Amino acid sequence: MKLTVAASNKNRLILDEPSSIWFLKSIQWQTFTDFELVIADGGSDNYEELKEYFEQSEENIPMRIVQYKIGDTFQRSLLNNVGVRNSNGDYVMTTDVDMLFESTFMETLMGLVDEKHLIESRTLYLKPTMCTKIYSGVVDPSVDWDSCKCGRVKKRTTAGGCQCMHKSGWDKVRGFDEQYMGWGSEDQDLLNRCRRAGLPAIWMGEKPDRSNIKLFHQHHAKIDLRKDLADQAKNKKRLNNIKHYRVNPNGWGGIED
Repeated sequence: MKLTVAASNKNRLILDEPSSIWFLKSIQWQTFTDFELVIADGGSDNYEELKEYFEQSEENIPMRIVQYKIGDTFQRSLLNNVGVRNSNGDYVMTTDVDMLFESTFMETLMGLVDEKHLIESRTLYLKPTMCTKIYSGVVDPSVDWDSCKCGRVKKRTTAGGCQCMHKSGWDKVRGFDEQYMGWGSEDQDLLNRCRRAGLPAIWMGEKPDRSNIKLFHQHHAKIDLRKDLADQAKNKKRLNNIKHYRVNPNGWGGIED
């Protein structure tokens, strides 16, 4: 019962930057190890460097990168779908390269999966000051996860940190709707369509006291905040005006069908 973790990226995964270092560390320290990491890259400037790094990696968890070039606008939906369609696992979890996973995250996830549900996870958004402490070595999430829980847990509709289904589920809903540009609302759209398709969500990290939060989002500066906000506004308008739930009629994840 193998898992693929598919993470979308364009110019965000930078090997010598702290957020990328900790993302990759948290992939490698997992107690459940029967999974692979696939980076779905949209044409990053450092693609060749990343490709060489993953090809030469001898880490415990196999890692690879696939590329599907996009334009200047980030397309999380499309790249997530590229990751799904290039996966080898029975189950595929989509995520982002700025996440930080507690060591038992994948183990807990795989204890919940089946062919009838979408698995989501609540995400704690780390405060910048906590990220600074982690990066400087003041606190170590691999040793004391609970001491790092400084930030806010966003509401369920902000579900971008983790979406996991059996391959048959991804095929049934035809992945994320690729008409969403940038990021924002594509995760809620997927949640809605899965529910309509008979694939209700099971949520990780639901306790009010945060005791079972196993997923952090690392703080980072916005590359183009004005454009991000504009894309999010358009995406929200699209989400609120959906009249049908058939998506990607000509193919998805870069594959025509």
